[in-house]
Amino acid sequence: MAPFRWRSSSRTKAALLAAATGLTMLVACGGPGTTAAAGSCTSSVAGITPTGVKAGMVWSDTGPSAETMRAFRAGVDARIDAANEQGGILGRKVTYAWRDDQADKSLNLHGTQDLVQNEKVFGIIAMPSATSAETSDWLASQGIPVTGLASDASWLGKNNMFSWFYLGDGSVTTWGDYVSHEHGTRAAVIAVSANASNGDFTQQIVASLKAAHITVVRTFAISDTTTNYASLAQQIKAAGIDSLAGVLLPDAAAQLIPALKEVGLNLGQSLKVAQMPLGYDPTVLAKYGRTLAGVSVATAIRPFEEGAPGQRAFTSAMELYAPEIQPPTQDSAVDGWISADLFIRGLRAAGACPTRQSFISGLRAVKDYDGAGMSPLAKNDLSANYKQTTSCYYFLKISQDGAAFQPQNGGQPFCGSPISPAEVAAANQ
Repeated sequence: MAPFRWRSSSRTKAALLAAATGLTMLVACGGPGTTAAAGSCTSSVAGITPTGVKAGMVWSDTGPSAETMRAFRAGVDARIDAANEQGGILGRKVTYAWRDDQADKSLNLHGTQDLVQNEKVFGIIAMPSATSAETSDWLASQGIPVTGLASDASWLGKNNMFSWFYLGDGSVTTWGDYVSHEHGTRAAVIAVSANASNGDFTQQIVASLKAAHITVVRTFAISDTTTNYASLAQQIKAAGIDSLAGVLLPDAAAQLIPALKEVGLNLGQSLKVAQMPLGYDPTVLAKYGRTLAGVSVATAIRPFEEGAPGQRAFTSAMELYAPEIQPPTQDSAVDGWISADLFIRGLRAAGACPTRQSFISGLRAVKDYDGAGMSPLAKNDLSANYKQTTSCYYFLKISQDGAAFQPQNGGQPFCGSPISPAEVAAANQ
């Protein structure tokens, strides 16, 4: 177990940030009990003092996912720093203690228990994919407030765990609806042979495609080291496939799309659509440019191309408080920012004398959470959204010159309908 780390921030330039981004609007006081003085609270609550709130976070500081998670933590830091510079939450500064789980879910459980039982944190800001079912069940049994990106199905239905996005164990029609929107009819689903965790997602994609009446011709398992993309392209052409979906990630797409072009399957012509579930990141454009021209990318955050107020607040805070993250406009950084923003919203809802229960009940009653201005829905109903898989995504296409992402559907999200786990299983038989 990694030793205890304590993080606290004392920064200047608050006035500059407020003037540049209007961040004071994002951290304005609200919620019940805001008129009481924090120092007048008489009960003792773990992680709460008259001047501070101590949260906990278990993340992968080392291990295979460490590099990708640094932007998430930076987003958390930037949101907390921005709030603290504006006076904290009802007079309390927010800090957090953390543990390194080394991308090991058993260590995630141990680190979480250590933070709650020994460090006496008030609640948890959860890193994506780290919270296993065992950790989620334990947190629920203890009544610990949790906020984060709910990319693990174990979050569904748990009253103490809050997110603007739930991946779930079912699926949604959105993926198939987008392929249909692009006139695709016969799809290949891409899986990654070396990563067993992508199996559930490919099954969800199969169910989504079938719900949109797309014929799923075949699932192809690819490998970074052994896949012959020229051969794969020939197989796709021979099967009369006009659409690609599944776990098609940028590195693989950058090899497959040119190979398909070599056999006469040009994206936007005989190949109607190539859909990636990840890759909305400026570094993808810098690395692959024209190679991925016309490829569609899904994201669960509002496209930065819109330049909305919440996005400007985020980029200004990232530049001020986390300048090491370049570019700041990364999905994982936004995920961290919204996760911390949701925790802050819960503290406001809990009132001037917060308890874990008042945090949970207060935040669960919120029906118009705005996702810090960066989620697909402008109003997230936290009283109901934890009961089913999120169905809204934005889709963007990489421009023909490879220099930009182009929002589709007039800049509005594509919102489908839920598909139950039983329906997913039936679609994959």
